[in-house]
Amino acid sequence: MKMNMSQNLLKYALEYLQKGWSVFPVGKDKKPLLTEWKPFQTRKATEEEAREWWKIWPDANIGIVTGKISGITVVDVEVGGKIEGLPSTYTVKTGNGGWHFYYQHAEIGNKTRTRELTDIRGDGGFVVAPPSVTDYINKTGLRKGGAYELVADSDLAEFPIDLLPKGQEYASPLNPADYAGISEGSRNDKLHALACSVVQRFPEKQAWHFIQLTNEGYRPPLPAGEVRAIFQSALRLKIQKRERVGKRTALIRRLSDIQPEEIQWLWPERIALGKLTLLSGDPGLGKSLLTTTLAAYISKGFLWPIDKAEAPVGDVLLLSAEDDAADTIRPRLDAAQANCDKIHVLESIQEVNAEGETTRTMFSFRKDLQAIEELLQSLPACKLVAIDPVSAYLDGTDSHKNADIRALLAPLADLAARHNVAVVMVSHLNKNSGGNAMYRTMGTLAFVAAVRAAYIVTKDQENPARRLFMPVKNNLAKDIGGLAYSIITAENGAPVIVWESEPVSITADEALAIPEQNEEHTATDEAIDFLRELLANGEMEATEVKKEAKQAGINDKPLRRAREKMGIKPKKADFSGGWKWALPSYEDAQSAQDARTKERAPSAGRGPLGERSGDGLLKMVNEHLDPNAKYID
Repeated sequence: MKMNMSQNLLKYALEYLQKGWSVFPVGKDKKPLLTEWKPFQTRKATEEEAREWWKIWPDANIGIVTGKISGITVVDVEVGGKIEGLPSTYTVKTGNGGWHFYYQHAEIGNKTRTRELTDIRGDGGFVVAPPSVTDYINKTGLRKGGAYELVADSDLAEFPIDLLPKGQEYASPLNPADYAGISEGSRNDKLHALACSVVQRFPEKQAWHFIQLTNEGYRPPLPAGEVRAIFQSALRLKIQKRERVGKRTALIRRLSDIQPEEIQWLWPERIALGKLTLLSGDPGLGKSLLTTTLAAYISKGFLWPIDKAEAPVGDVLLLSAEDDAADTIRPRLDAAQANCDKIHVLESIQEVNAEGETTRTMFSFRKDLQAIEELLQSLPACKLVAIDPVSAYLDGTDSHKNADIRALLAPLADLAARHNVAVVMVSHLNKNSGGNAMYRTMGTLAFVAAVRAAYIVTKDQENPARRLFMPVKNNLAKDIGGLAYSIITAENGAPVIVWESEPVSITADEALAIPEQNEEHTATDEAIDFLRELLANGEMEATEVKKEAKQAGINDKPLRRAREKMGIKPKKADFSGGWKWALPSYEDAQSAQDARTKERAPSAGRGPLGERSGDGLLKMVNEHLDPNAKYID
């Protein structure tokens, strides 16, 4: 997807925040758009503030506050100014053809014309940053401006103190007299500690001048050679510290020191504890319902379908960006007879700024894994973290870039291993038809590569009301086949899953294969298939139907033709409610069911629908599905 200019500017603004630089919006004329921007000299904006700014001013340029808050001092050289001799550093070409040289913070304020056509932007200043584009009329009436471009993405060099006017190059906000009065036996240690501090804060010449003045205040002063040795030692420590920061070291373990361990299972031979699992499928097939079903099994220790192993009892953490907790998630859990005391929904991430004010933002893989780590430490019995959908939490990361997704998921895998918790991520299928199921997950193949098991949910091509839960990949166990399930309506009106008692023998590739057709499948035919599948379990709000259709790539025109062709007549339950769509067969069945005596059906085995076997469940299933299909026994 091509990114528009507004999205691109916001993306860069957020990246600058990630670098630790304080940003705010400026206009095409380089003037701040905020009534008051000075607060951002002492605190950085939150991501939420930045997003709000670029929502209000979509074409705003990016201003970066210079000085201590961002750790930078910028040398601004206009067109024609001398740049020879300036140390190589992070460099930007300005819209007017000049240059911005970004250096380490030098604890100096803004200074103009330190030499011809050269200014310094320090404490209290700001610069316009790439990819901003300026356009304005200057004081002489000339049209000026252009695009700002990064030309050297280098580490920040030390500020060239020689640029300061003569007499100011050694100026320091520290007073040497404040460090006088040191006893003779403490001079070396005190001066060395002070030197280590000032070389981190000031350019070398400025720091050396300050140390010399400080020593002159000692009674008696240390010998000049000894002072130089102390200062050189502080410089070496500064270099060593800089080399350690960001240094990447290979860490190894001898395999003989590693004790072999057995895989621990959440769902035997399907979903492992301490590992990542991926669940993909088209909209409307019950992927999210599967996550709440898993949560219900874990909260109560229900028996898993087919193999009848008991689910480990524990807590569950749900991250849901699409379903409301009150009207969707909780009713589904109640229908599945879950113990909701053990199930937790992540609402947001709370951040506290320097003023003690709190803001709330959506969870981000890039920024908030530490918050999830702390949350899991408070839930030591947590067995499952469900992320639905994973794409909602990528925070601008391109889901089609292999390296980016691998870098994002690796820390998540480490977190799962540390807490021995199963992480199930939900994703959509792409629009590719047929072929290898491995390549059908939305985004890069890195999603499938990073997980230990991957499954797809698809409809049974011979029975649209039947769903197939099929393995695509399982690195930790043998292939034990897929499962089939159907979705029925519980007494509270929420959907609930009913598993069949036999495994599915076909493969995921076969389940996704396109059946041979004798004639062209038109857009209207696709819309008919979509509506038949979506409305198979009952009526839906018209707005939700259209939303699901849009996500499935079906336009309004074929959707309307399909509705008319199928005889679907929109209806209102009452004057205050919205329009609803239902298949004609469903409406007829509902009318007949209302005339019958309602009978609550017990479950066929221990599970979320009850604890005793009986005919009631089979009767309920047969009313919704093919009576020749095999269901739970």
